[in-house]
Amino acid sequence: MKKVITLLLIAVLPLLAMAQNSAIDKVFKKYGDRDGFTVVTISKGLLKMVANADDDRDSHDFLSRIHEIKILATEDNNKINLYDEVLSDLNKKDYEELMTAKSKGEDVLMLAKKDGDIVEELIILVGGNDDNALVYISGKMTMKDLSKLSSSTNIKGAGLEHLKDLEK
Repeated sequence: MKKVITLLLIAVLPLLAMAQNSAIDKVFKKYGDRDGFTVVTISKGLLKMVANADDDRDSHDFLSRIHEIKILATEDNNKINLYDEVLSDLNKKDYEELMTAKSKGEDVLMLAKKDGDIVEELIILVGGNDDNALVYISGKMTMKDLSKLSSSTNIKGAGLEHLKDLEK
């Protein structure tokens, strides 16, 4: 009986892991290899290498808690609104809305899946006339960590610059 339960768990766990962010994965799969889109995926392995090379203990601790960073951005205005597309599939009740900004035809939304004070997933959606981007960050982060991330990255148009607004 233990073998059967163990085999079932082994078979089901990968499916559960994939289902956690299926709306995000769907958009990355749909647009990831299309012309006019830029995709950046930063794996845990690279983040760990950067953390080990950094002399700053706070940066090292923070980077070692990040599992993955994925960015999908349009290179030009191709009439695709990632903001609307992700929100149509995303189960928003699992996420806390951290920030909403609307200005001159651009919408920015930050959502966090939290366990207490720990952010396990952060989604930044930028949609509008000029910019369209989706940023997905998974790990074990605090709000302070996320505001630090905004100052340490400089990827224009990807939405990470909006993290600075989380500082308290």
